[in-house]
Amino acid sequence: MPSLDLPVLPKPRVPKRYVVAGLVYLGILCQYSMRRNLDVAIVAMVNTTSEDQLDTSGADPPAKPEFDWSQTMIGVLFGCFYWGYILTKLLGGYLSYRFSPVRVLEGSVFIGSIIHIIQPPAARLSVGTFIFTIFLQGCSEGMTMPSAFSVLGAWSQHAEKSRLSSVVFAGQYIGMAIGTAATGAITNKLGWAGSFYIFGLLGVTWGIIADLFIRELSLEIAPENPEDDSFLGDDTDRHSVSAKTRPPPKVRPPVPWKRLLTSPPVYSIVLCQVCLKVATHLMLIYAPLYYVHSFHIDANLTGILVGLPPLISGVCMPLSGILADSRYGRQTRSTTVVRKALTTVGFLGLAACYILLAISTSLGMSLASFCAAGAFVAVSMGGGFNVNPLDLSPSFAGLIGGISTSCSHLAGSIWVVIVGVLTKHKTNHEWSLVFTVVACLLVAAAIIYLVFGSGEEQPWSRGEPDKKTLTFASPQGPPDMKNGFTRATLTVQGHVEEDYTVHDDFTRSSDEEELPLSEEDGKVKRFDGR
Repeated sequence: MPSLDLPVLPKPRVPKRYVVAGLVYLGILCQYSMRRNLDVAIVAMVNTTSEDQLDTSGADPPAKPEFDWSQTMIGVLFGCFYWGYILTKLLGGYLSYRFSPVRVLEGSVFIGSIIHIIQPPAARLSVGTFIFTIFLQGCSEGMTMPSAFSVLGAWSQHAEKSRLSSVVFAGQYIGMAIGTAATGAITNKLGWAGSFYIFGLLGVTWGIIADLFIRELSLEIAPENPEDDSFLGDDTDRHSVSAKTRPPPKVRPPVPWKRLLTSPPVYSIVLCQVCLKVATHLMLIYAPLYYVHSFHIDANLTGILVGLPPLISGVCMPLSGILADSRYGRQTRSTTVVRKALTTVGFLGLAACYILLAISTSLGMSLASFCAAGAFVAVSMGGGFNVNPLDLSPSFAGLIGGISTSCSHLAGSIWVVIVGVLTKHKTNHEWSLVFTVVACLLVAAAIIYLVFGSGEEQPWSRGEPDKKTLTFASPQGPPDMKNGFTRATLTVQGHVEEDYTVHDDFTRSSDEEELPLSEEDGKVKRFDGR
């Protein structure tokens, strides 16, 4: 029987940009899992009994908690993380622009994990020491999101910008869901400190594995053109790990600080980040205390219920990014229209959910409103304003992300303290007031983004002037009406040129031979070749 020569199929190879995106996704997931530990563990650490429960309950008083912290002190604990967080946001964006953003991300998550492990003994030592460690953790983790924006700006292709970024940033909400649900279960089994140790070790492990991948696969330097095929398994690319064959770093232009900081689309992103952060703080940070105060449920059930909204956000966010990049999104409509549409739908839907929370009196209605809020958060972030820094400027996306998240976490750090003061009596009326204020802020942000938002790359990102200028490219200078073929050039933002030809038959010499003219490629030529 004759042998058949079958073609040898090439081995499937994974693009490097997907490996980089996977590392960023897992790092963000580990970090946000750690961030939820205190939000859920605080229920077991302090006394969370409300005044309504004390008035109506005839049962034995609950056991004395380990820490006797007031509701205002809890707000301070929640806020001190963001006081450190905002200090390094802009620094993280700048370091990611000047150096390897993958390395900045790795260091941010790794150092934050080390600090997270030492927080339980710090809390037992004194509340001041605990506040200091939370502050340091915020300083470390503040550089994560700006560096993630820089990584995506360097490695993502234009056609899959929304999809890749939405999948990566979904790690925030998947991590929150895992951290919330797991912390409640770990607290019941091992005590409140167990989750700090477990999630801290997971972050340290990720840092070690990420460092090995970065060194082995030469992921520090992004390709000059993100559209090219950067595959794993390429022998020539593997040798680029060597310092001798590694390409020299490209020269980076100076940051256009003045034009960046005076850009209306940038400010619209900042406002959306601020209002969404205020809203998600209620859904993520204060939700455990809200459920305990209003419905008197235990810590284990609280962790499961509060973990549902971020889980829904994490699942729906990639779908929003796919919709933005699909033929129903950016391929048939402008990027600006897609960003504004998804942001508006997400913010107005989220505002409606908080209005329902303000008037809800049952656990089922409250939980349904929180879950719907998680879906609308995913809509606005997956394909809306959260991807917008990559549209405005791929090169300076990390700086824009650093500015917007710095402002949002500054507002968030103040807001968590305000919520602690407004809910000091732990009553349903106080929570209703808080939810109503947040709903009004979301509606205002949606309107402003509709007016000033943009999905197009800005001129300052390419080093171009903002205004149109009229220049003359003719060697004869400005067009002279007496010379029939003087050329004038209209320059728009330094790239597009249009030729205008002035033809005056009255100035032609009487003995000059009439020659037919034709236009080809926008230029006037004679048929005689001159």
